Amino acid sequence: MKKVFISLTAVAIMITINIHVKAQASFEPGQLGITAGVSYGLDLEEPAFRAGLTYFLTQELRAGVDFTYWFLEDVLIEQEEITNTGYEINGNLHFLFVSSRNLVLYGAGAAGIHFASTSSDIPEFDTSDSEFAVGAGIGAELNFGMLSFFAEPKIFFSGFDQLKLNGGLRLYL
Repeated sequence: MKKVFISLTAVAIMITINIHVKAQASFEPGQLGITAGVSYGLDLEEPAFRAGLTYFLTQELRAGVDFTYWFLEDVLIEQEEITNTGYEINGNLHFLFVSSRNLVLYGAGAAGIHFASTSSDIPEFDTSDSEFAVGAGIGAELNFGMLSFFAEPKIFFSGFDQLKLNGGLRLYL
């Protein structure tokens, strides 16, 4: 509950800041963005690295794809190391509902494939699973021209159900 309150407070502060900023950000159809950042899964309780691309379809709508690699902890069972691997590939659609000179707020929809596996030298411990996932979230960017810093909480309703927090840099070309 505390995390939800902090998130809502942050969004309210960003909207308040936006009221004082009059100029529009200049995003054009066909503009490309390169994304690099980190994720944290609240159910996994593990960090991840993510990279992706965004492409503006219109000034208010952009599509993107991202790859997330989870740094899952390996475990030791009966003197045998069990290796865990997790990654996801998601397609995203962002609708920019606030696009000021320095602040961008957007809604995000996502769909993708999430993959997890466990392996060891003991065959009965080897498993793998992949699931289709659908998610939604909101995002905020502090825009400095060609470079933006972004943060976005996103919840996945299917796949490996979890709330994840994403953050990083977006370089616009």
